[in-house]
Amino acid sequence: MIQVLDSFISDKIAAGEVIERPLSIVKELVENSIDAGADSIVVEIRNGGKSYIRVTDNGCGIPAEEAEIAFERHATGKIQTLEDLGHIDTLGFRGEALASICAISRMTLYTRTTDSPVGIKLEIQGGRVCGKEPSGMNGGTTMVVEDVFYNTPARRKFMRSDAAEASAIIDFVQKMALYYANVAFQLINNGRNVLTTNGDGNYLHAISRVYPTKEFSNLIEIRGEYVHGFISDPGTTKNNRSGQIFFVNGRYVRSDVIEKGLMDGYGDRIFSGYPVALLFITVPPETIDVNIHPNKKEIKFLEAGEIKKDIAAAVQQVIRSQEAVPRAVLKEEPLSSDSPEEVPKEPVKKPSGEQMGIREFLQAKKREHKPNTETVYHEDDMKMTFQVPGDSMSDAFKDLVQETKSEYGEKKPEASEVPVVPAAPSKDDAKPEAADETDRIPLAPATTRLFDFKNLTLAGYVFNTYIITQAGDNLFVLDQHAAHERILYEKLVRQYNTRAHLPQDVLTPILLNVSGDVYFGEREWMDVLRRIGYAIEDFGTNTFIIRGIPAYMTLSEADAFARNLVDVQENEVHLHQNTPVVDKLIMRSCKAAVKGNDHLSEREIRELLDRLSQCVNPFSCPHGRPTFIRISKYEIERSFRRK
Repeated sequence: MIQVLDSFISDKIAAGEVIERPLSIVKELVENSIDAGADSIVVEIRNGGKSYIRVTDNGCGIPAEEAEIAFERHATGKIQTLEDLGHIDTLGFRGEALASICAISRMTLYTRTTDSPVGIKLEIQGGRVCGKEPSGMNGGTTMVVEDVFYNTPARRKFMRSDAAEASAIIDFVQKMALYYANVAFQLINNGRNVLTTNGDGNYLHAISRVYPTKEFSNLIEIRGEYVHGFISDPGTTKNNRSGQIFFVNGRYVRSDVIEKGLMDGYGDRIFSGYPVALLFITVPPETIDVNIHPNKKEIKFLEAGEIKKDIAAAVQQVIRSQEAVPRAVLKEEPLSSDSPEEVPKEPVKKPSGEQMGIREFLQAKKREHKPNTETVYHEDDMKMTFQVPGDSMSDAFKDLVQETKSEYGEKKPEASEVPVVPAAPSKDDAKPEAADETDRIPLAPATTRLFDFKNLTLAGYVFNTYIITQAGDNLFVLDQHAAHERILYEKLVRQYNTRAHLPQDVLTPILLNVSGDVYFGEREWMDVLRRIGYAIEDFGTNTFIIRGIPAYMTLSEADAFARNLVDVQENEVHLHQNTPVVDKLIMRSCKAAVKGNDHLSEREIRELLDRLSQCVNPFSCPHGRPTFIRISKYEIERSFRRK
């Protein structure tokens, strides 16, 4: 029998859609405080927020006559018409949060507007008002929520441990404190101060207070048309995406579009892991849809492609700067016990105000108990050797040097400076008129090149592998294998891009079965296959036949690549997805490159630096490992306890 549920039951069902756990309550209340114009917000929780949550702000407050209405379902002062849904510029707008919270808890409201001489106290249990009286208080609002899910035991038993619930709340407040650097946040957990920010509007100050860990130090600022934020250098990564924090118009979100733009910007500069990134996207409200998720955690962009390109361009513009060169990891070793000036190991320090997040505190304690490792240096290892140029040049470099002479003319480098040819297309870059631009593996340079090889001075050569150069107050240590690998890889890519790709006939054609939407849809993906050397044609309903494959692919590789291209044909198709080609070029460049422990003469070293300076991406090898790292004078002096 179909019947209409009474309001008591329907309110509990609706509340369950909005309030999943104590974190949901804190999120809604903090966002309301920000919408109210608060510049000071205090969050206090006990037992992971299960027994007690308090959010106090100094915002505009709620008029006494509207206090009860605010807890009615779909009561809001943020939108009034249907058109307002297309121009949402506040964090909340549905009018469901307060009604949902009070339906599953015992709730107390204290609020006063700036023009009212006295405030109001409102007590609500299970969605019903049970007390109302005047209250003396400062301007603003305080929401106290107790006994979460006390009247819905089925939901209460699915809550996690106190520590897990508290950790989720701390993580959320930390993220909000990053973007809203102009708001002073204070977070108290079981009577202990966990987080305090001063609200001075400085993003870097907020970052250092929230995440005082090495991954978040030395971040590089980026700016684009839509994006502003901070990213790590390519050598600083985490094992997961926890260091990637995205805000869109002030709202913390998860977004595949932003993730894709970020990784496109780094390109092959990342060897492993995920870079740290705090990205703040600002777009017109009408170009996003924030109403696609119950908790507004996900959004949809109207111009997703433009956002992705803007993020990628902003990242690419800065990762070729000197600041983006990966730093060397210098561990400060304690002095031996017989040293006349023994420096005791400092205990783990917390920021002022006894503030430290749970995750950072545990990591710090783990580091504190980690045994020290001792590094021993031998005298012979510190020698920087050079070899007078002669006929003993290694085989791996004979072709390289000869090619350099033929392309650019032989040059006599000065002893005190690394000779550099300005970055310009080489003869290998010339492409025939028949070549199609879409048939090329991209090696596009960045819009700006902030790192200048002309500033490098050759300073030494150690372990028959690493080249030492200096520029100002920085040392740059180059890996000769990674550098030569990059040079050879770009040469092979240029050769590949300038040749026509004719299909190679196969004895057994490949039948490609597709779904009806692909078969009757647009067929740009077939043009892509033909350009890279496939002979493919229609073979009847939902079937295509491949009679020829690229000469550089095996039959199984060609089959797998074609099927993968069909699977992703609705997305953007780039030739760098042609992994069989790229993998083969990387393998060839790796095998042909000079190896570690292959001694190079000074002439070979200078030729290597010269050619590396002309690469489109001189900063990493094709695998993503850095070709050189940076060590600042300050870091060296600090290691010697001079700073």
